[in-house]
Amino acid sequence: MRLSKSLITTIFAFASLTASAQTPEGQQGQMNPYIQVKTVVGDEYTVRAFFSPGCSYSKQYFPFFSNLRTTLPAGEKFEFTPVVNKGDGVGYAMSFLAVKRFYPQYVSNFVEASLRGVQDLGLSPKNWAAIDRIGKAAHIPVSVPKLVNDNRTVLLKDLDQAIQLQSDLKITNTPSVSVAGTYIVTPEFTMGDSAQFSSLVNGLISMTSPH
Repeated sequence: MRLSKSLITTIFAFASLTASAQTPEGQQGQMNPYIQVKTVVGDEYTVRAFFSPGCSYSKQYFPFFSNLRTTLPAGEKFEFTPVVNKGDGVGYAMSFLAVKRFYPQYVSNFVEASLRGVQDLGLSPKNWAAIDRIGKAAHIPVSVPKLVNDNRTVLLKDLDQAIQLQSDLKITNTPSVSVAGTYIVTPEFTMGDSAQFSSLVNGLISMTSPH
C-alpha cells in the first residue's frame, strides 16, 4: 500500500520523541516510534490493547481504547488482552479468557471493573473472591471463578495461546497496542503525550488497513 506524504509524516514525526523504540530489521540506522515484529498469523486485521488491572496508564487510556473499539475501519477488529505475569497471577488471565470465550459481550465491562477494582478499591487480581467481585461489578451473570473452574481444560489451552501471542509480539509492558500483528506501540514512545499516542496508533491503523 502506497502511503500519502501526510500519513508518512504522521507515522515518522514521532521518531525524535523517543530513544527506546527498537529498530526493525532491515532499517538499521533509522529509529522508529514503534517496535516491529514478524507478523503474527491470525492477527493481521486486529488492533490489540494489552493491559494490566494494576497499571495506572492502562486505566488512563481505557476511554481511548473503548472509543477505538467502536471506530475501527471495516474488516478490523479490536481485542483487549491482559498481560500474563506473576504480579496479576494466572488466575486473573484465565478469568479474563473465560469471560472472553463464554461472555464476550461483557469483556469491556470486565476490563473496566478490573481497573477500578484493583486501583480504586485495592482488590487483588490474585484473589478469587476479588475476581468474583469484579465479575459481579461487570454484571456478568455467573460467578467468574466458577466459570473458570468448570472450564479449566479449555481455558488452559487458551492461556497457552495467550502466552505464546504475548511472546511473539514481544510485549513487555502495559499498556501496549499491537496493530496488524506487526507493530507495537506504548505511551512511552510519545513521552506520555496522549494526543500524540492516539495519532500514532491511528496512523498505524490507517497504514495497515486493507481499505
